[in-house]
Amino acid sequence: MRRAIIAVALICAFIVLAAYYQANVTQHLDYPSEAQVSANYAKYIGQNVEISGVVAATGVGSFQLNGVHGTYTILSTTAVQRGDGVDVIGTLQPGQQVRSVAMNVSPQLLGELVYVRSFVAFVVLAVLFFMSWRFDWRAFVIRPREPSRDTHREARGE
Repeated sequence: MRRAIIAVALICAFIVLAAYYQANVTQHLDYPSEAQVSANYAKYIGQNVEISGVVAATGVGSFQLNGVHGTYTILSTTAVQRGDGVDVIGTLQPGQQVRSVAMNVSPQLLGELVYVRSFVAFVVLAVLFFMSWRFDWRAFVIRPREPSRDTHREARGE
């Protein structure tokens, strides 16, 4: 009973903290986000904002960034490739333009390698799991594998 009360109290505390975070997250950001900018574009012109997205096209001295709420022209000489993920902090200008102050570029290849790495880890863990465990279809449970007779003989020194 005591554990149930503690569990309910912790779940309630988590819900209250999550609701507080959701309601107040924009007040604690260093720069206005793209959602805030798209809601009132004129208010943020001349201020530093943070825009994230994927590079749609590149040009000389600029590139197009597809954000969640629109497409922005980023004025920057930083080399980016189409498909790269970019986080830009820059000065918002008229006409959906941002003059870059700082950028974080994540190449598309690195994003894809995350999935490859996860797949390899899944395969390794599945092999390790099924070497020690088996699925009993009759009882519909997972049971530990019984050591084979050869390993018993090796353990006894035969």
